[in-house]
This record gives sequence, C-alpha cells and structure tokens, in this order.
Amino acid sequence: MKEKLRKLMLVICVCVFAYSAFQLGKIFYDYYKLEKATEGLVAEYVETIGEDYDPLTRVIRFDELKKKNEDVIGWIYIPDTKIDEPILKGKDNDSYIHTSIDKEYNFAGCIFIEENNNADFNDANTIIYGHNMKNGSRFHDIREYRSKDFFEKHPTVYIYLPDGTARAYDVYAMRQLSAYSDLYQINVDYNEYVKRILKGAKQRKDVSEEPAPLIMLSTCVNAESDERFIISARLAKTVKTGE
Repeated sequence: MKEKLRKLMLVICVCVFAYSAFQLGKIFYDYYKLEKATEGLVAEYVETIGEDYDPLTRVIRFDELKKKNEDVIGWIYIPDTKIDEPILKGKDNDSYIHTSIDKEYNFAGCIFIEENNNADFNDANTIIYGHNMKNGSRFHDIREYRSKDFFEKHPTVYIYLPDGTARAYDVYAMRQLSAYSDLYQINVDYNEYVKRILKGAKQRKDVSEEPAPLIMLSTCVNAESDERFIISARLAKTVKTGE
C-alpha cells in the first residue's frame, strides 16, 4: 500500500512539474513573440532620414500603418529604451488594454491614449497608457526614471503624428500616483497642474511657465497594485519630418 502511494505521489509530482514547465515555457514564448512583433513594426514602418542620426528626422509610414489598424494615431519613441511603437485610440480605455494592433487578444495590449483625449495631442494634457511588461517592453522603462542618472540621460519623449510632424517633449517629472488620482486630468490649468505634479515628484527639473501641451505616460507599478508610475513632459518643439 505504501509503495502504491509513493508511486502515486511521484506521478503527481512529475505531472505538476511538467505542467509548471509548460506554463513557464509558454510565458517565455509569449514574451519572445511580443518582442519580435514590436521589432517587426519598427523595421517595417520606421525610416531614418540622413546620415547623422536625429530622432526628429525619423519618418513613420502612417499610410501603410493605418491600413493595418485605422486606430493608430501616432508613434512614441524614447531613445535608448524599448519604448518605440505605435500609439492607438480605441472607442474606450478597454479597447487596447489586452488587444494587439492586429485586433487579436494579447496580454500586453498596445500603447493607447485616454479615451477622452483628442487624437491630435493638442489637449492641455494627453494621457498615454501602456503595460509594465516583465520582459522590459511597452512602458516598463518608465520605472527606470526613478533613478536620477536615468532621468537625466533620457530627457526627451518623441511623438510622431500622421500629419508628418514630429514632436519633442521635455520630461520634467517622474512620480508615483494612485490610479484614482485627480492628476489624471485632460483640461488643466498649466501652471497649477505642473506645480502639483512637481510637488510629489521622485525626480524633477525646472520647467517653463509658458503654457504648452503636456503629456503623461502612465504604467502600473505591479499587477496587484493600484499604484502607477508616471512621467510628465512638456512640448518643446514641433518639426516636419523628412526635411
């Protein structure tokens, strides 16, 4: 009887191990596919003009990209990070939280803007969401802005729009917020809002008092928390790409 019980326990342990190994392998494979898909989008739809590399000379082939998904409204890029991919706007904030650019289920979703924002990035504050993926993709690198060194070495967020323009935004703050914070606002008083963002910032720098469109990049701290990492940035320059 004891021998049968021992064998049964052994079989159960082997089955549990096999199932766990399968699940772990699936997770790694899903992350691999995610990274390759993102790299594929960059390779297919991004072109750099000129011999001297300048993020503002990048051209995004929006005509082709919109054939893939008409909800694409821009492209976001932070040099020397993995943040380099399309921005979408769905009918609501659930549209792309777990849906790929191909409109199929994907645990990593897409980068997308707040449902109440306009797609032209001309609101007083445009909120951009992305998951904090464990393989470093989507908005994972936002967490790195907690480091003063990283904050200082990655000062600019670039956003490219279908009208052929590229926008450079100066990052002025990194902080942690509740997902229910009233700082998740669109129609804001520029100076008052900037002061409130800076007040609780983990990293910060001086920012002009001259009003300009703002962006907030937001990602979860972890899957179990209502806390969010955010970086805030102010529009500094707009240029025509490919010139």
